[in-house]
Amino acid sequence: MQNAISPLGWRRSLFVLLGIAIVVVLYIFAEHIPRTISIFLIAAFIAFGVQPVTRALVRRGVPKALAITIVFVALSLLIVVALLVIVPLTVAQLQSLVINAPSYVTSIEVWSHYAQAWLQDRVPGLYLPQNAFDIGQLGSERLNALVTGSLTSLGAILIGTATAFFVAFSSIVLSFFFLLNDDQIVAAFTSLFPLRRRATARKLATEITETFGAFISGQVLVSAITGIAVTVLTAIIGFKFSLILGIIAAVAYAVPVIGMLIAQGIAIVLCAPQGGWMILWVQVIMFVVARISDNILVPKIMGQSVGVSPIGVMFAVFAGGELFGIPGLLLGIPAAALIKILWRYFVTPWLSTRLDRA
Repeated sequence: MQNAISPLGWRRSLFVLLGIAIVVVLYIFAEHIPRTISIFLIAAFIAFGVQPVTRALVRRGVPKALAITIVFVALSLLIVVALLVIVPLTVAQLQSLVINAPSYVTSIEVWSHYAQAWLQDRVPGLYLPQNAFDIGQLGSERLNALVTGSLTSLGAILIGTATAFFVAFSSIVLSFFFLLNDDQIVAAFTSLFPLRRRATARKLATEITETFGAFISGQVLVSAITGIAVTVLTAIIGFKFSLILGIIAAVAYAVPVIGMLIAQGIAIVLCAPQGGWMILWVQVIMFVVARISDNILVPKIMGQSVGVSPIGVMFAVFAGGELFGIPGLLLGIPAAALIKILWRYFVTPWLSTRLDRA
């Protein structure tokens, strides 16, 4: 006869069910306030990202409030530099890209016809539709629709831009508040646990904060260095859109496994009007810079900040991308690290107890 479930087992089961019910209710509630949730999430990530720097300043004897102020003043200066220098240069390159779009279409069309002829010579029985590689025709058919759609959605674009600035400003202000009151936030979190578990809860909060902070700050720094290196090196060899490619590379490097592959594919298209040698050199530069970042920068800057195995990283990236799109690609790894930490604190002790009783 099986042993009856003890009162402690019943309480634990009810606690788990209550936790699941709370998570479901919070998820349903969050669906109705997406903008507020976005502001708080962005603010949390900014706070996590700059916290290692503020802690380093505090350890050197700088008062906490002053350290936080120094970090946010530096962050504000970086934003101002981006708005006054990087954004105008990027817009200028984008304008040049739009102006030279016909030459891009012509180059791609020539290459595509060459590829069609090459395939038909090598594979005589291969059937290809007559207009399958007619990029110019495809472009002309969709150009009017694209222009019309852009003009129609201009108001929505302006509203979206204003909303994005509001969200960004609110997130920065809120992240400053998070850092200034982190002790109170941790205390509020630990108060949700029984007295005998609050020390463990505080340790859990500290580990989550350190893990996320190390990952976010390290990833931002490595991605920025990667993007700057791609920009500078491709500009030296005369690539016309080096800044655009550097920004793409910086963002793409934050997506493990597939990010830089996508960036290199975009680079091929951007390099096409400048010839095959430009494509070759840009591809070499991006490949070498990515390998240096992988093998030198990541171990030194990030180390084992998340503690997730390579297989876990790949699964987290692909699963996150499939479930949540681009945000899932970017946040899959820290989410996997969070799950691992929670598993170690909550599931592992329970499994150990069950196995000991078996």
